[in-house]
Amino acid sequence: MPISRRLLLASLASFALAALVPAMASAQAYPTAPIHLVVAFPPGGGTDGAARLIAEKLAPELGQSIVVDNRAGAGGTIGAQSVARAKADGHTLFFGTGAELLINPVTRKTAPYDLLKDFVPITEVGIVSFVLAVPAGSPVQNVRELIATAKAQPGKLNYSSFGMGSTNHLIGELFLNATGTRATHVPFQGSQQAMASLLAGDVDFTFDTTAVVLPQVKAGKLRALATPSPKRLPGLPEVPTLQELGYSGLVAEGWMGVFAPAGTPPAVVTSLGTALDKVIRAPDLESRLNLRGVAVTAADGPQFRAKLQAELDKWRRVAREANVSMD
Repeated sequence: MPISRRLLLASLASFALAALVPAMASAQAYPTAPIHLVVAFPPGGGTDGAARLIAEKLAPELGQSIVVDNRAGAGGTIGAQSVARAKADGHTLFFGTGAELLINPVTRKTAPYDLLKDFVPITEVGIVSFVLAVPAGSPVQNVRELIATAKAQPGKLNYSSFGMGSTNHLIGELFLNATGTRATHVPFQGSQQAMASLLAGDVDFTFDTTAVVLPQVKAGKLRALATPSPKRLPGLPEVPTLQELGYSGLVAEGWMGVFAPAGTPPAVVTSLGTALDKVIRAPDLESRLNLRGVAVTAADGPQFRAKLQAELDKWRRVAREANVSMD
């Protein structure tokens, strides 16, 4: 080989290596600062609780502190937008649910963000179950009586949710549509406020997460009527599914997952995915999440993305059929 050609190839190789080293060093150094894990709901709810459990275990795994940053408002849009606009370096992450990432956008004519374009799905943490519940002092003893009462007083019963366009708002509308009933939706800024209203008897029923409903059922303050999950819940084995009661189309669950802003380096995404998988599958954390009504899946990024596409199609259909619009 001529000397000039060898020198040229050597120079090119040196240049490529020089370009690669900073990128490798950057990936190996991650994270270089505390990580902000944004939750789009106030403290005290099911999403916030699960995020804090994971942050506690993830911090030592990554070697950096993790700050759970509650940015509530606008049905979760404020928190989600803050992450979509954040620097894509892996130091700002989103602990998201279907409420703010799927349902909120599909119920608007102009979506505030595009889930699969503005975010990188890192890991699905797990599936979230919901429970249809009424105050313990309610005269309603079962789903049949709730439907009969709603039909006898069209629009007079009301139900709470943790925000306009939230998952339990859409599940409530799905229930009303399937049963041919009418009720008034009363949105709150978070699950804690919605539950307080239900316990006070200011609203008649709700679909809320198992994590929030179960303690109140055990305390004798709420009565669980049914679950929209595909099968009975371990914590409430005596409570039937809506499918069992004859409503085959009334199946709905939520999910929780961790996302990064679009453009986050693949090496950082991989690092986060590996750490999250290890943390979430740890028996002690999985058990604690299960107690909060989160069935751990720990699905990786590609699996999670495929699920999200199917979920987008589903909730678009539900919003259209129930005529739910945030505009």
